[in-house]
Amino acid sequence: MTPQRLLLFSAARQLFALNLQEVCEVMEPQQCYPFAGAPPHYLGLINFHGNLTALVDLAGFLGLKSRPLPGKLLVIDTKLAHLALKVDAVGSILDAASITGAGSHDDPLTEALLETPQGSVRLLRLEALLGGLEQELRDSAPNTAKPGGT
Repeated sequence: MTPQRLLLFSAARQLFALNLQEVCEVMEPQQCYPFAGAPPHYLGLINFHGNLTALVDLAGFLGLKSRPLPGKLLVIDTKLAHLALKVDAVGSILDAASITGAGSHDDPLTEALLETPQGSVRLLRLEALLGGLEQELRDSAPNTAKPGGT
């Protein structure tokens, strides 16, 4: 089921969308503080209204070539996660009524491939994105179960 309103944005020269209700703020890039041991697309931590929030380069996470533009930060609803996504640009808000077609996509992070007046847009499945990021952090954490951590 397609959400009523979508936020359109771009990363790695591709159009993406998230359910507008899943995004709480769009920000200009700000200083971030790296944290050791995280995968390279984790750019660091930012201060979002007094809360430490992980900043992830969306293109890097998706295995796409990231652009060195300053870009924008999409802060995910803090009830869902303390996460911000670095994207290339934020476009517009799209009403579901203007979607002209929808198809499936073989990427498990993509809920649907939508045909819109702006072109083909990948509607991201936020729950799968958050699950993938969390699993990746677990996998990159040092194993402290045994002495020597192997």
